[in-house]
Amino acid sequence: MLLCFMNKRILSCVLLSAGVAFSEVQPKFDLSGMVMVHAYADWNSDETRVTHRFESMLDLDFDFHYNERWSAWLELEAMGMAMNGMEDMEGMDMGDESSMDPVNPSVVFNGAYIQYTRSERTFFRIGDLKFFEGIFKNYYDFGDPRDDAAGISQKTIRGLEFQWNGLQFDIGFGTADNDQSCHYHFMFGEYMGMDCKEGYTYEVHAAYDLEITNQVFRPYVDYKSYQRKDYNELYAGLDLSLAFGPFAFHGLYGFHSVFLASDDAVSNHVLLAEPSFEISRFCIIGTLFYAFIDDPVRTFLDLTTRPEYFFVALEPSVAVNEFWTIGIPLELHTNTLDKKDDLGSVRVGGRFYFNVPDFKIDIISMVLVDIPYGDGWPSEGNKNDPSFIFGVEAMFDF
Repeated sequence: MLLCFMNKRILSCVLLSAGVAFSEVQPKFDLSGMVMVHAYADWNSDETRVTHRFESMLDLDFDFHYNERWSAWLELEAMGMAMNGMEDMEGMDMGDESSMDPVNPSVVFNGAYIQYTRSERTFFRIGDLKFFEGIFKNYYDFGDPRDDAAGISQKTIRGLEFQWNGLQFDIGFGTADNDQSCHYHFMFGEYMGMDCKEGYTYEVHAAYDLEITNQVFRPYVDYKSYQRKDYNELYAGLDLSLAFGPFAFHGLYGFHSVFLASDDAVSNHVLLAEPSFEISRFCIIGTLFYAFIDDPVRTFLDLTTRPEYFFVALEPSVAVNEFWTIGIPLELHTNTLDKKDDLGSVRVGGRFYFNVPDFKIDIISMVLVDIPYGDGWPSEGNKNDPSFIFGVEAMFDF
């Protein structure tokens, strides 16, 4: 009887140990994401009709943690938008025209990688990688690094990434839009078009976060080869984030040059300054962007969705309570890459922020007026007339 009891105890311990060991090797699964639905209406003061447009986005992130060393990540995404009363469709190039539907975009695969973690600040990744430099932190209209960044708008590669104590190194082949190897044709200084091929680009990117008393200095460099005669690209710059009590400052110097191997290389230099001040319920943020461009015709400043060589924006705001904040944007835009063009505009209005921090819910509504000025606006049409922009943006994270 005693022997039987001891055998049961031993068997129970073995089964319990096996169960613990089995549970330890079970991967942990985390699902997170974001949903965004936007609606905008545009009314030109010279028109009787109001046009509307939509933007929709779904982002799903799947994180698999097999143990403290090995993990994997997968992203599914859908994005679509419509412009000008849905007559003129524009959407992200995600491999399927149906993904351009602004109300019902189709879900598509958006990348995956496997990660080996040595420590909190040292890890290695292989798979689909993304990187960008110089994201706009203060300007509301440039919030997505895939479209808008002062240094390097988001690049996608399939390759390797290594991070060690603030050092980041990426190398791989271009994917999606980043795999376009294009040759630009010019004749007598006039742009005549381009031809593009896929399957030729590769890219190398490196950056380092240097932290000194909680101030961050991030130099970066990026080289992209198109494997075409006289055509490659080089990015380099310095991004810095500083904070002193209620004051904060984000700045960037960026350099970008194309056609490096030719005698006809063109370059641009970019400066970004984003100061902010916050005390109690009052906050004021600013953005100043300026690009020094060699040749406005041959230089493609593809850093933002609205390319222009200069703009400045301020937004003072007051938090009414923990849920509501009211901001007043004040903006000046050049709307062109060529300093010779007189196509300025002033934008003013109001933005109203509602957020529920505990539930990660944000709703933003806006009323803005855009007032053109300058002799460069065409007399025909209504582009030189004031226009109004109304919008509501609803987002939640999970």
